[in-house]
Amino acid sequence: MNKTSDIQYYSAPGRVCLYGEHQDYLKLKVVPAAINLRTIVGIKDNGLESIRVKSREMGSSDEFSISKKINLAKNEFDYLRAIIITMQKEDLVDNLTGLDVTIESSIPIGSGLSSSAALLVAWATALNDRFQLDLNIEKIALLCFKAENHILGVNCGIMDQYSSSLGGIIGLDCDGPPYEISKYTTDFSGLIIGDSCVRRSANEPLTVLKNQLYSGIENLQKVTPFNLKKITFEELKRAKASIAPNEYKRLHGTIVIRDLTEEALRNLAKKNTHNLPLLGELLTKQQDALRDLLEVSIPELDNLVIASLKAGALGAKLTGAGYGGCIIALAPGKEKEVAVAIENAGGKAIICQVDPEGGKKEK
Repeated sequence: MNKTSDIQYYSAPGRVCLYGEHQDYLKLKVVPAAINLRTIVGIKDNGLESIRVKSREMGSSDEFSISKKINLAKNEFDYLRAIIITMQKEDLVDNLTGLDVTIESSIPIGSGLSSSAALLVAWATALNDRFQLDLNIEKIALLCFKAENHILGVNCGIMDQYSSSLGGIIGLDCDGPPYEISKYTTDFSGLIIGDSCVRRSANEPLTVLKNQLYSGIENLQKVTPFNLKKITFEELKRAKASIAPNEYKRLHGTIVIRDLTEEALRNLAKKNTHNLPLLGELLTKQQDALRDLLEVSIPELDNLVIASLKAGALGAKLTGAGYGGCIIALAPGKEKEVAVAIENAGGKAIICQVDPEGGKKEK
């Protein structure tokens, strides 16, 4: 157990989605990559019956009692409450003590880089170590998903929490639990984030998209045997009259992205023979589907993708729910040129690397 006089630091990375945008909540496959932008949580015993929190980036603070039932406060620190509530529901922790907590992060909030998942994972990693809960990284990821989805009511899938907790590039089959996970060592050097600086709440627009997808699936199941993992576009076309036009378009986009993700996974599984130009092309093809079929891109994101490709990127796409946030471009050897092009197109460029480490205790 940590010495009560010492402050201990824990961190977790943000992530980009390389392949499989809007697939995780449909229980399909995704390929996220943790990036070297991290959220750091510091904890120190305070000898009180409360948890006191300060955030450097938000310039705000919070305090809540641990001597009575913990409830959400409808503020930006509910992520911390939600993890504790989830752990208590599962009888994982019953020996809470008062803590002073500091939060700092290099992940832009609301940018599609999973700042919320990074905070959840860093905090859960801290509690796991401080109270000797003996949770592995996959259990931490699942707890963080439950906290965000079940307790906070965010319409997220499991990708963000697993990517942040495990680190590196992973292939994740979201049909579980248990979830099938593969780790890849592909050299994705030359990653550039292009931040549109358009901030959005992922929850409301994501709810609209999910409702269209779910209603389309429900209507298709009334007229034909339906399996989203296997249905072809030709089969969808034959059933077009049975669903609304927007449902058809969203399901078409889902099938396109599903197949592109499967192609990327087949390439990533080849040891030492990865085809980076192909992997870049698959990024851009996803962007086409996200823009034209799922309709979650916006002109600011489109312009950053176009600028990146013109400057020499092998491929580029939005990352996150869309409607704002960031793109990710793959441009090995052209990082500076693409970064300049993104800045000239009105975005903010961040040259980043894949972070092989997930949630961890800082030395």
